[in-house]
Amino acid sequence: MKNFIKPVIWMAFLVLIGANIFIFLSGMKLSEQINFYETETKRLHQENIDLEKKAYEANSLQHAASIAGELDFTKKAEPYFLESLRFALKGKE
Repeated sequence: MKNFIKPVIWMAFLVLIGANIFIFLSGMKLSEQINFYETETKRLHQENIDLEKKAYEANSLQHAASIAGELDFTKKAEPYFLESLRFALKGKE
């Protein structure tokens, strides 16, 4: 019986050592992926901030005024108000 238990114990130790090595290597691989995704997230965050700044600049009135100046739009448009309701009530005239 003793002769049977010793090899079984050694086999169990070898299996546990193999499992430990596998888990350790899997953890190393996962840590590399985590580092990659952290750096990618930081890069995308910075790119998002830059795009937000560009969108703000493109939507600003200063930018619109500078583009209007470049395109020679110097005359300001007169606002059009409906002072009489004849336009809105065309069918009732």
